[in-house]
Amino acid sequence: MESKLTPKQQRVLTFLQSYIHENGFPPTMREIAAQLDLAGPDSAKKYLDILERKGCIRKAARSSRAIELIGRASEPASSGRAVPLIGRIAAGQPLLAVENIDRHINIDPSIARTDGMFFLRVQGDSMIDAHIKPGDLALIRPQNQVEQGDVAVVRVGEEATLKYFFKEKNRIRLQPANRSYDPIYLYDGDDMEVIGKVAGILREYH
Repeated sequence: MESKLTPKQQRVLTFLQSYIHENGFPPTMREIAAQLDLAGPDSAKKYLDILERKGCIRKAARSSRAIELIGRASEPASSGRAVPLIGRIAAGQPLLAVENIDRHINIDPSIARTDGMFFLRVQGDSMIDAHIKPGDLALIRPQNQVEQGDVAVVRVGEEATLKYFFKEKNRIRLQPANRSYDPIYLYDGDDMEVIGKVAGILREYH
């Protein structure tokens, strides 16, 4: 019987499901660690040991790729929830308009629990110190208000930016997680809109 997973354990399992269903074979410990920003192969092995104890996978000794999905974890990715990948965010246009959607990505329904969630592809390295890399897919929960320090997507003019959000006395500060970049300051009257909060990061393996 499968036990409930923590968010980090679910993230590892979701990566295993996506990789195996796409490639037909499991990733190595090193690949798991690299894709999920774990400390190294030993850290990946600890997560796999937990997933095995909880009845999600079966591992074979003496092989770095001998991982088998079992139980509910073995269900194909098509049983997941289709979440749109948005190519652009434009002012005055419905966010999920057909012309804005590049494609749909199937993910575990337990991750995309809120209606209207969508992916945005990360551009640039301004959030690299928060382990958000160029090309990552940020899962966005749409909401027009966020808390102090949330990683939010904000439309500034015709561009969408992903930054830490801070509301200060007479302005909003969008703070990057990279010392090479300066904060963005917004004031009353600026053309801006809070689009949503980052709920997770998906890193595609190619």
